[in-house]
Amino acid sequence: MESIQKDFRYAVRNLLNARGFTAIAVLTLALGIGANTAMFSVVNAVLLRPLPFREPEQLVALGEFDTRRGSTEPSIGNLSYPDFMDIRSRNRSLEEVAVYQDNEFTLTGVGEPLHVNVEDISANMFHLLGIQPSLGRAFLPEEDQPGHHVLILSDRFWRAHFNADPGVIGRSFPLNGRAYTVVGIAPPGFQFPVRAEARDLWRTFSRYGEVDDPKDTPPTAQRGNHSLEGIARMKPGANIEQMRADLNAIGSALAAEYPKSNAHDGIIAKLQLDYMVGDTRTPLLVLLGAVGLVLLIACANVANLLLARSSGRTREIAIRAALGATRIRIVRQLVTESLVLSLTGAAVGVAVASWSLSGVLKLYSSNLPRAQEIGIDYRVLLFTAGLGIATGILFGILPAWHVSKPNLGETMREGGRTSTAGAGHSRLRSTLVVAETAIGVMLLIGAGLLLRSFHRLSHVDLGFNQQHLLTANFDLSETRYTPDQMDVFVRDLFSRIRTMPGVISAAGAIPLPLSDSNFTVSFNLLDHPVPEASEPSARFYNVSPGLFETMQIPLIKGRTFDERDQRNAPPTMIISASFAKKFFPNEDPIGRKIRIGAGEGVARESYKIREVVGVVGDIHNNEIGGALKPTYYVPLPQLMWGPPTLVVRTAGDPNAFTNELRKLLSSLDPDAPLYDIRSMEDYLALDLGRARFQTVLLALFAGVALLLTAIGLYGVMAYAVTQRTHEIGVRMALGATQSSVLRMILQRGAWLTVTGIGIGVVGAIALARVIESLLYEIPPRDPITYVAVCVTLGSVALLASYIPALRATRVDPMFALRYE
Repeated sequence: MESIQKDFRYAVRNLLNARGFTAIAVLTLALGIGANTAMFSVVNAVLLRPLPFREPEQLVALGEFDTRRGSTEPSIGNLSYPDFMDIRSRNRSLEEVAVYQDNEFTLTGVGEPLHVNVEDISANMFHLLGIQPSLGRAFLPEEDQPGHHVLILSDRFWRAHFNADPGVIGRSFPLNGRAYTVVGIAPPGFQFPVRAEARDLWRTFSRYGEVDDPKDTPPTAQRGNHSLEGIARMKPGANIEQMRADLNAIGSALAAEYPKSNAHDGIIAKLQLDYMVGDTRTPLLVLLGAVGLVLLIACANVANLLLARSSGRTREIAIRAALGATRIRIVRQLVTESLVLSLTGAAVGVAVASWSLSGVLKLYSSNLPRAQEIGIDYRVLLFTAGLGIATGILFGILPAWHVSKPNLGETMREGGRTSTAGAGHSRLRSTLVVAETAIGVMLLIGAGLLLRSFHRLSHVDLGFNQQHLLTANFDLSETRYTPDQMDVFVRDLFSRIRTMPGVISAAGAIPLPLSDSNFTVSFNLLDHPVPEASEPSARFYNVSPGLFETMQIPLIKGRTFDERDQRNAPPTMIISASFAKKFFPNEDPIGRKIRIGAGEGVARESYKIREVVGVVGDIHNNEIGGALKPTYYVPLPQLMWGPPTLVVRTAGDPNAFTNELRKLLSSLDPDAPLYDIRSMEDYLALDLGRARFQTVLLALFAGVALLLTAIGLYGVMAYAVTQRTHEIGVRMALGATQSSVLRMILQRGAWLTVTGIGIGVVGAIALARVIESLLYEIPPRDPITYVAVCVTLGSVALLASYIPALRATRVDPMFALRYE
């Protein structure tokens, strides 16, 4: 231990005496380690950290899938309430099962009306998760039944709007006009579901079992209404294979018992953490691998610095060896210096990571799970410390081993100061440059592919004009507005918005294109009917007259919705071009009758049979890079499910109309706040968020790699010129021209560069499949990208070699010979 302490003290003293070298090495390592620390912080929070619930490894996500499509991946909102009840009662491998669904409402009675994010959950959810409210109680089992209108508030919402008043327990507040009683306060930091947008309130499924018209069927009895997400806890001792076999048996039984709704439904489960992470796993792991490659390049550069510095320490090492120091002892001292460098770089790297994390997260504007948990915690610090130690050994061991056995006779005699610049020394430095060039090529090719892919993705024809569109949402009281009254209110609101100065047109849609919402509704062609169990489905929009004109969705055939499509008018619908192509090939769809699987209630059951009056162009929803999907539209007045999302086309900046729009809505109904106010281009930016995140970060990593590679090549060539000063002087004294000397040095740099590029291209080809899933309409072996990267890196390398080569041409032969 004492000798280790001596090594450490000597290493610190030695590095302080070489402040320039130490500063460059520490900054290089801090850049590489800091980038890795920041990226690991994201991966740790999103992928590695257990969910903050009781025994999170036992939690699984439940879902249903269409067996005709062959997919066994549960998707958001695809479980029906009756199927959930059957799974809960029939399974043998699950301890507890629950369902949940996102919702949004307006809370009144607390001053200004508040828009709140609500999660509808089955009453056993808190027990399933192992969470106990910090105040009050959790939901009771019977509170899923009709008539039990209860709420649990989030700790954040309780403190922000009720000043942490414990007296809020037992009080009632109107939620969309219907009174709900607060029974509990969730513990601080609790969030379910774990998404980027936190929930304000939780309520039970009591309301889902209620209907305003006794003739209607409540959602809790609609087996074909697949709109819920499922979660379950496996029994102790059960494994996921047993559970899946259990669910397969239940799915088969339900298909036999309810062929109309379940003939093609399978039930599947996956670990809740994997389900929550979804398709963010691959991009994050690719980026973590990429930033690891940047660190390897940084290590190669520092190793080269150590080799260059060792040429000045040959006499010191020779004296140590002459006094009896073993090779292992010398290596240990030199590696200790490397560890001091790397750990210092790691400490600075933590600061760099902490500073850069906020900027990294701003790049990911879409729904990154658990983003609020990202930060520097003990796991990240342990990772950084381990990385610092591994890095110090990695870049220190080869130079230390190489210089630890000097030729004592050659070194000790006068004039032996340049003896370390032998062939072995030169080969090692050249090998390091070739390695970092190869790694740089792989990173640059990956960044180039993502840049080309992002350019394609950001220029996709959305099918509508997203510019100058303002969107906003609002709620209306469930108790003060019937569907007829809501229709009157919405039409009055649209007519007033259209008269606002600067407004070109206004309309509404449920859901909004480019939003996170996706509705698919089944239908049946009356000319070519199929059994109910085999009915196809398509993307569904409920839109007001004027929506196609406002969004500038082109009309292909027939007409769009207008004043003829009012509430009690003959039911109509409009289909997309892909819908017409798939279901009416070589036929004119105008005038055809279709029965849709969505309605407003039993009293308007006949409104499910609709006539096609128009065909419009296809539009992309939030899956911009996905294939266009068959879509159909019904007029909002004829299917009044609730207030639509407003879509307003303006002559100027759409955000400038926000205040006037809010005032107008408040004048019509003071209890209807305007919320989620965004331009359509903001939605587009959200949808491109993940692609932008991975593209910008990988491009940044590749840029750093290119810079470090150029610096490394420059260092090797500059060192080579210094070591060959005598040789160059002799050559020039014997008649060599400056151009021949320049060519000789450049050829050396070119050989290193070409070798590195060749290896890097082979490596990029071998790893092409790793990045393939992140690309849009760009092949992973795109020749344009490969050629562009090779030319770019070759040009930078040529410049890095040219500067030392130019210096070599200016060597004075007499000075060089006299120096030696």
